[in-house]
Amino acid sequence: MRLVFYVCLLLALGFNCAHAQTKTEELPADKITIVLADGPLLVDEVTEDADGYWYKRGNISTFLARARVIRIEPPKPPAEERAAEDVVEGKGKWKLADAGKIEEFFRGKFKRPLPLSAFGQSDLHTRWGWDHRNGMDVGLHPDSAEGRALIDFLRAEAIPFLAFRGAVPGVATGPFILIINRPPRISGR
Repeated sequence: MRLVFYVCLLLALGFNCAHAQTKTEELPADKITIVLADGPLLVDEVTEDADGYWYKRGNISTFLARARVIRIEPPKPPAEERAAEDVVEGKGKWKLADAGKIEEFFRGKFKRPLPLSAFGQSDLHTRWGWDHRNGMDVGLHPDSAEGRALIDFLRAEAIPFLAFRGAVPGVATGPFILIINRPPRISGR
């Protein structure tokens, strides 16, 4: 009888904990959300590997198979912060020769290379009519922990950038951080 009581108690506690995770109206802004078929899971960190995702909550790391994960959403800053202008005009001029300073910061902080999606002019920039010879695209969502840290560094160093949260036709293919002096259109376009 006592065993049945403890089993029922454990099941009830487990249900309540799982149920609490599925409430979406109270998601804290500083947590990463792993969206699963049966609801969101709030975590402190997520690391992807070949078979799926490792997530960390407190001091516990747990593995999730790739098939269970619908998407991963970065932390969302408060609405007033997201509405703020994401353009900073740096003092002096930015040049690609200064890229090492940014790469050094990122590698030192996150122990991995800066995820560059374009370094200088690319065919896409030419096709869209942008002069990108002195710019670099960093493949980070500006609201992710890494994106926010990079933006803080760029602001502290007065390095000009533009941050995109999603695709903008003819300008951005998706979320990324563009480090560049305000890019002019190529003449004649």
